[in-house]
Amino acid sequence: MKLRKFALGLTAVTLTALMVSMAFGCELPPGYSPGYWKHNVKVYVEGIGSYSGYESAATMEAYEAAIASAHPGFTLELANMIFQDKDYKYLWLPLANAFNAAAGLAPYP
Repeated sequence: MKLRKFALGLTAVTLTALMVSMAFGCELPPGYSPGYWKHNVKVYVEGIGSYSGYESAATMEAYEAAIASAHPGFTLELANMIFQDKDYKYLWLPLANAFNAAAGLAPYP
């Protein structure tokens, strides 16, 4: 039940970010895929590998704080659990788009 509420909330955040960008006519840089965020979250949580793109521990913590402000209880550990479990694959795109919104990027299609 908690994950369904979480998924609904992530979808709402994603749609809100998309509507705001369309309403103000601004073009946000393209968003990253669920795989991009899955990798970077895993690097942060498990400490294995290296970050992709411009990400670092500091940027990941900033995204975590931004997402948690809209979804209390959100953590990077929770995101890693969701990304690593194929039973929650339906949450990967909304979760990636929550990270994209936190990073100031457009939603991933």
